[in-house]
Amino acid sequence: MKITKIEVQKNNKDRFNLYIDGEFNMGIDSATYVKFNLRKDDRLTEEQLQAIREYDDYRRAINSAVVYLSYKKRTEKEIRDYLKKNDIAEEVIQEVIHYCYDNRYIDHDDYAKSLMHTMVNTTDKGPDIYRQKLFEKGIERPLIDHYYALYTEEMTAERMQKLIQKQLKRHQGRTSSHLAGQKTIQTLVQKGYNLNNIMPYMEEMSIQDTEALQKELEKQVNRWSKKATGFELRTKVVTALMRKGFKYDEINSALKESGMEDE
Repeated sequence: MKITKIEVQKNNKDRFNLYIDGEFNMGIDSATYVKFNLRKDDRLTEEQLQAIREYDDYRRAINSAVVYLSYKKRTEKEIRDYLKKNDIAEEVIQEVIHYCYDNRYIDHDDYAKSLMHTMVNTTDKGPDIYRQKLFEKGIERPLIDHYYALYTEEMTAERMQKLIQKQLKRHQGRTSSHLAGQKTIQTLVQKGYNLNNIMPYMEEMSIQDTEALQKELEKQVNRWSKKATGFELRTKVVTALMRKGFKYDEINSALKESGMEDE
């Protein structure tokens, strides 16, 4: 079999069309062209053509991986999954993975470090979500444990106090101090913080809900005073406030301050 023509592809100057015995046979990239030192009128065996095809499949897979990597850092698992979706053979994928490691395109230590800095500086997510992301991306367990510990160290007292205050402020206007604290803990757990991260700072902070209780007390008194008076009014107000999550002792103190003594 003889190479009768090699021409540059119209839409991709880095690839060439290879013609054998006057007919188009395959497209190859510039690296394949150079590796096999292909020339017009060269004669090739079927084995040589097969070697050219396999090497070009490898080169196309590499180019696909490099383009995928150009948008952001990727892990080995991400690259494998991406190439599989593009129907790349497993043996070719393995060769591409070796190539990526050799050229530092895959660096799990750098990936974990970069993700940590990004999440710490741009989100309010906690270390547990960070760890889960690393697991999902296929990072090795020793690296996960190492950077999880570093991420946890970034959760400083100042950062945690600001985060807790933000959540408490969000909940306090609508419920009691107790429920506001519970909802704050629940929210922070959902954001990736564990109780070891949260509780020391919750215990340090005094949760004041006098304003919220007073506002709800006035609301319930206005509501029930049209239907009841005296002890019945007080009972209905107390019941309504306790359903809202306020503690009886807090309610009783607020009622005494308002002049609604326990009869």
